Amino acid sequence: MKRYLYLSLFCLVVALALIVVMFTMNARADPFLVCDPQTDVTHYVVTINAITEIVKAVDLGDGTVILRYDLESVPEGQNDCLIKAKNEWGESVAVPFVFTRAGPVVPANVRIQKND
Repeated sequence: MKRYLYLSLFCLVVALALIVVMFTMNARADPFLVCDPQTDVTHYVVTINAITEIVKAVDLGDGTVILRYDLESVPEGQNDCLIKAKNEWGESVAVPFVFTRAGPVVPANVRIQKND
C-alpha cells in the first residue's frame, strides 16, 4: 500500500512540475527586443515612450549576456526606445531604436463561398 502512495505522490509532483514548466514557457510572448552578445554587462536600461525599466541581462552561459525584453505590453503605433547597458561601474551611452507595433488588419469582404 505504501508503494502505491509513494507512486501517486511522485506522479502528482511530476504533473505539477510539468504544469509549472508549461506555464512559464507560455508566460512570455514574442517578439522580444534583443541585442548582440556582450561582456561586462549586468543589466540593461530600457526606455520605451518615456517609461524606463531596468532589465536583468540574460546569461548565455559562455561568458556573454544579451538583452531580452518582452514587447508584449507596448502600445500599437510607433514606439521610441533608448537602450543602455549597465554594470556596477555605470551605464553606457544610450542607443536609440524606433519600431512600430502594427495590429492585425480588419478582414475585408467576408462572405460564404460554395465549392463546386
